[in-house]
Amino acid sequence: MHFPLNAEQSKNCQAEIPESGAGVRAYIRDLLSGVVSGSDDRLSFTEVVDHHSSLQSDWNREVEADLGELGVDTSTPFRLLYDPAGAALVVGDHPDKEMINAYFTANPGRVRELGETLQFGSLASTAQSKLTPADMDQPLHTEAMAWWYTANMDAHTLFSGGGVVFGAGGTAYRALDIRV
Repeated sequence: MHFPLNAEQSKNCQAEIPESGAGVRAYIRDLLSGVVSGSDDRLSFTEVVDHHSSLQSDWNREVEADLGELGVDTSTPFRLLYDPAGAALVVGDHPDKEMINAYFTANPGRVRELGETLQFGSLASTAQSKLTPADMDQPLHTEAMAWWYTANMDAHTLFSGGGVVFGAGGTAYRALDIRV
């Protein structure tokens, strides 16, 4: 796949991306500055998700209208490959692939908007990530099993050949705490 940016342009665009923690924080702060927050001047995850949905639907609607005016068949779906250095290309087969690629080459603002929408998508997916109570208990269960095994048998027997069979050749249990 060939991106329309030459190597020097790509290198310059990549140099603008923050690398340090402070740079990333400033980048995210700038990104979130456009989100309308509630009356308490605080930003919630719901507002980030709503803003992402709004950005995505607005961008899709506007780009579809622009491409429709150019004569692109917008009823046929296409996938875009986004390069953070400043390019977007159609992936796969589409009858108007060259025209769509030319549109994004001629409209770098749309490519920047796509990048911003994708960044908000990452923030929205992070905001929607939730741990269930079972997920939160998992490390506790694993730790409890590890303590039980170490209290009831020598650790070297866990790594010896033949596997572990309880009750074979003697009593392996010193204590068992069962809750019902």
